[in-house]
Amino acid sequence: MSSTNATPPLPYAAVAGSLSVSIVVYRLDETEFARVLQTLFSAAQHVRDVAIDLTLIDNSEHAGLALRLKALASSASWGHATVISGHGNVGYGAGHNLAIQTTKSAAHLVLNPDVELDPDSLRCALQTLAEPGVALVGAVGRDAAGRPAYLSKRMPGIWIFFLRGFAPAWLKRPFEDRLAHYEYRDLPQDRISDVVLVSGAFMLCRSEALKAVGGFDQRYFLHFEDLDLSLRIGTRGRVVSDPRATLIHYGGHSAKKGLHHIRLFARSAFRFFNTHGWRWL
Repeated sequence: MSSTNATPPLPYAAVAGSLSVSIVVYRLDETEFARVLQTLFSAAQHVRDVAIDLTLIDNSEHAGLALRLKALASSASWGHATVISGHGNVGYGAGHNLAIQTTKSAAHLVLNPDVELDPDSLRCALQTLAEPGVALVGAVGRDAAGRPAYLSKRMPGIWIFFLRGFAPAWLKRPFEDRLAHYEYRDLPQDRISDVVLVSGAFMLCRSEALKAVGGFDQRYFLHFEDLDLSLRIGTRGRVVSDPRATLIHYGGHSAKKGLHHIRLFARSAFRFFNTHGWRWL
């Protein structure tokens, strides 16, 4: 792991004088959605000299959700938010791309609708994005019970995904060291670290690098699009985890969401490994 502490950071306005944020919504959980908007607004109050534009992408196929998103945004002090709708469920990455392709901001934040940002997370992440060579900043998470939710990952293998998604506890136990290695449980909490992959729950990118790689690969309908994007942005600059950029992540557990999600997961896994190389362990 490498630390960026040796080089004083630039003022974040130098790299992110403007910031765009995109959130894709398919099925609206009003409690979760209100929470992410409120905590995003709170975090934005800790950021000086940065104009923030919020875009909400309605990926549903239900009339009326766009109006509900607009109303919820207004009630959370995001009355100027843009809502994009009418395109149907085009997938997570493709939804975000609708905002990415039009942004003129220096930095862009991909954010999940099921997170709760800590107040200083956005300011710290923007400071880190201003570090020399940094192209993508990931956050450090915890779940609703306060347990670590490891958002950065090393390159995965098929066996790792089976263990994490489907294996009973007794089978996971002998492979705990391998799981810990994959989940970067060894990341230091006192400095910024270079990582391989970061979660789509929070991806703060230099827009120039994000657009240079074409945004998300839209062939991933759901799952693995964030891992694929991490690797491609990694060809344009450093991918890092900032322990000061913290949040609660209420999502995950795709394997518990039914057969349809498992099929989507398997299809995206096949595409990912076919593109980036097959690994079994």
